[in-house]
Amino acid sequence: MADRGRSPRSSVQNCRLLLFFVLSAVAPCSMLMAQGTPPAAVVDGLDPSGGGNDLDALLDLADKDIGNLSQVRVTAPALQAEVSTVSRQTSTVGRTPAAVFVITNEMIRRSGARSIPEVLRMAPGVNVARIDANKWAVSIRGMNGRFANKLLVQIDGRTVYTPLFGGVFWDVQDVLLEDVERIEIVRGPGATVWGANAVNGVINILTKNAADTQGAFVQGGGGTEERGFVGARYGATTPSGTAWRVYGKGFDRDTGRLPDTYAHGHQAFDQWSMGRGGFRADWSPTCCDKITVQGDYYNGQAGSHSLIATPSAPFSHVALDNVDVVGGNGLVRWTHELGDDSDWAFQTYYDRTERDLQDFDFREDRETFDVDFQHRFPLGWRHRVIWGLGYRNLRDKTRGGFALTLDPDRRSDDLFSYFLQDEITLCEDRWYLTVGSKFSHGDYSPFEFQPTARLLWTPSERHSIWASVSRAVRTPTRADENVVISQIPDAAAPGVFPTVIGNRNTVSEDLMAYEAGIRVQPRDEFSWDLAAFYHQYEDLQTFAMGAPFLDLGPPAAFRVPLTLTNDGRGHTYGFELAANYELTECWRLFGAYTFFRDEYVNFESGSSPRNQFYFQSSWNFCCDWEFDAMWRYVDNLPGQDIAAYNAIDLRLAWQATPTLEFSAVARHLLDSHHLEFGSDTFSGNQSTEVESAVYGMATWRY
Repeated sequence: MADRGRSPRSSVQNCRLLLFFVLSAVAPCSMLMAQGTPPAAVVDGLDPSGGGNDLDALLDLADKDIGNLSQVRVTAPALQAEVSTVSRQTSTVGRTPAAVFVITNEMIRRSGARSIPEVLRMAPGVNVARIDANKWAVSIRGMNGRFANKLLVQIDGRTVYTPLFGGVFWDVQDVLLEDVERIEIVRGPGATVWGANAVNGVINILTKNAADTQGAFVQGGGGTEERGFVGARYGATTPSGTAWRVYGKGFDRDTGRLPDTYAHGHQAFDQWSMGRGGFRADWSPTCCDKITVQGDYYNGQAGSHSLIATPSAPFSHVALDNVDVVGGNGLVRWTHELGDDSDWAFQTYYDRTERDLQDFDFREDRETFDVDFQHRFPLGWRHRVIWGLGYRNLRDKTRGGFALTLDPDRRSDDLFSYFLQDEITLCEDRWYLTVGSKFSHGDYSPFEFQPTARLLWTPSERHSIWASVSRAVRTPTRADENVVISQIPDAAAPGVFPTVIGNRNTVSEDLMAYEAGIRVQPRDEFSWDLAAFYHQYEDLQTFAMGAPFLDLGPPAAFRVPLTLTNDGRGHTYGFELAANYELTECWRLFGAYTFFRDEYVNFESGSSPRNQFYFQSSWNFCCDWEFDAMWRYVDNLPGQDIAAYNAIDLRLAWQATPTLEFSAVARHLLDSHHLEFGSDTFSGNQSTEVESAVYGMATWRY
């Protein structure tokens, strides 16, 4: 009914005008300025043809039934996924000017994978190849290998790449997968905030807050290759409000299969067994403070089947070695909120690792102590500034033999770093510019700066377009400067050992990266993400052959020195495409394609596939049943003499009760065995074939 003294039409106009002001408060600036088509993500039902002005389109909503307004979609779910790795502060995928991919806990569960490298296979742009039953080659955008050294990997903010060679020993990087909240994968440089080694990408594994892991969890199973595994966790909250959990897990995995071309008479010796336990506690003593304390300990053996050099005839022998691996870590993180857009965080951790290769007569004991501080605050309404500083101390003690040694056998190094980054709002809800740089100096590299500039355009809640240019470096490591590796002599020159020798004059490898990408979610059910890149490398490490000489030892040996130098250069380019489509509430499809090319001078290539496909179908049927089918294609590796292959994995799960689940997983079903990577020249490690496998599992949550 109209108010007295007002016509019904006048009241409707007032309501429409009020609705206009409400909607304009959430509409982007360019919409109000009539600079383009109103985005469907802001308000469904606006005329996209542009035939009328935006004010009329908004006012026309008042003529609709009020019940329809509750169905207006104002967000794009895929673009709203939380990420924090790119800028060290919480953001969303849609607001991130970088090639980022998030693997959620649900994706991990439904993949059927039992290790972190297997989980990473579903991410576009990531190269994952199993070398043997406990070793992987993992990289992003090329340069793959067991000792790939241009990828930064973190677990809950703790850096897990080894300063020995700048890469990752994947056989000791493990967590209870049930407790992983998400894995954030950044393709391209992340060095501006994370520093050296974040060259081709960053992988950040984030576990759940202890408050989200309350109650009991038990899981166990076994099969053909996964001979047996068990994991358990229990979480609770103290009367003072501190949430905590403890966990333990263990597994025993079978060996791979030696290739038919390998000399007969030997069985593969790459079995793998490991036990691990740990804890986490999260406490909020005040409304503005959050404190996390966590730690882990592991102990196990990883088999190694290698062909190594010996000083006497026949100058080589097969080393079947159970590598003893032991380690532990402890971490403390304190975050304090200063305001809605301001906080600081302090983190420190201690990490100790031990690795004993008895047949190599090589052992490394390493200790890492790290301190990190960051502060985030707004500067006016246009600037969001974050800065920080860090210190890291690295200590190692080694024992070496004829095949592998470090000279000197022990060393202590310091690394200091600082970073500053500013996100500038050029136009609210439209244009953002991020600029910043990392600065560092240490014992391996006197001074490095790694700047970036990233531009983001969000024409609507359902579209984001970005471009960036960045510089990143891979600083020298302990092995680069101090390693001595005796390789097996050529048959034409028995007793003359090619010898890799470190060089204290090596400099950092340099990358200039140019990237661009687009993300679109036209409907809640469908989204896609495309990223393209061009990487230009300088000062890549290669080898310079010197004149043969007699090493008096002991033991005495003729050597041909292969000294590390920085004479390599090259470029890579390609693109990565990923798409999600929910056909129904019970059926989801996901696909990814990676296109990659590389060209180098004085540097080996061919260790990364040119084409990769991944496709997954996840279907819930009959209320309590789940069926997942995964297919992947990996192109050939010409530098490794590895043929292309297809693989299919299947998972079937039954939710017997609200707390009990049974599942069966079959992996690598299209062939009985295949190679994914070649044997390693430097360490002599023999690659083995991946075999098809089946395992069953029971999971209880309470």
